[in-house]
Amino acid sequence: MITKKLRMTGGVDNSLKYTKDSIAGTGKQFFNELNSSKSVDEINNLFSKYKLKRKDKNHYPDIKFNISIDEIEILKKDGIITKENLFNPNLSKNINLTALEKILYSIIWKQGDLKKEKHIISGICGINTEGRIFNQFGRYLSSKDDLIIDQHVLRSFIFYKTEKIIKKIENMCFKLNSDDYIDWIKKNDLFFNNKDLIDEIMFEFGKKIKPLGTTWKN
Repeated sequence: MITKKLRMTGGVDNSLKYTKDSIAGTGKQFFNELNSSKSVDEINNLFSKYKLKRKDKNHYPDIKFNISIDEIEILKKDGIITKENLFNPNLSKNINLTALEKILYSIIWKQGDLKKEKHIISGICGINTEGRIFNQFGRYLSSKDDLIIDQHVLRSFIFYKTEKIIKKIENMCFKLNSDDYIDWIKKNDLFFNNKDLIDEIMFEFGKKIKPLGTTWKN
C-alpha cells in the first residue's frame, strides 16, 4: 500500500512532516533507509521522498583538485602566504597578481573573510585551529580521503545519534562529534565511496531540521 502510494506521488511520501511533534519519527525513518541503502540510486531516491533539495551544481560544483603542503610552501617562499598561514597583507598592493588571483582576492576582501584562509591553509597542512569547519575543509582539499563537515552535516549526524536538533554548532560541539561522524562514514563502503553524495544528503537534511533546533549545551 505504501509502495503504491509513493508511486502515485512520484516517490514523495506526503505523510512525512518536519514538525517538532513528527521529526523523531520522520528522522528515524530517514536514517533507517539511509543506513540500509545498498546503492547510489537508493540514496538518490531519498531526496525526493524526504522533500530534500538537490545541490545546485552551479553554486557548488564538485571539487576535483587537491592542494598539497608543497604547494603551500611554494606560496610561502613567494611571499603570498605568511608563516602564520595568512595571506600576506601586501597582496592588496601587488600589481603582479593574475587577473584570476585579483578577482578571487577581491571576493574574499568584499565578503569580510580575510584571515579565514588561516584555518583552510592550516587544515591543508594538518594543523588544527579553532575554525573547525574551515580547518576540516582544508583537510578535504589536501586529500579526498577526508570529508567535508559543516554545520548542517553535523546537525544531521547529532540528530541521528541523539534525536536532538542543535541549531548552531559551536566549536566544542564540532570537536566532540566530528570524529564519530568520520568513523560512521568510513565503516560503510557505500558511504565512503560516495562521500560527496552523503555530504549532500546530510547537508540538506540538517538544513531542513534547523528551524526545529535548540541551543547546544555541553
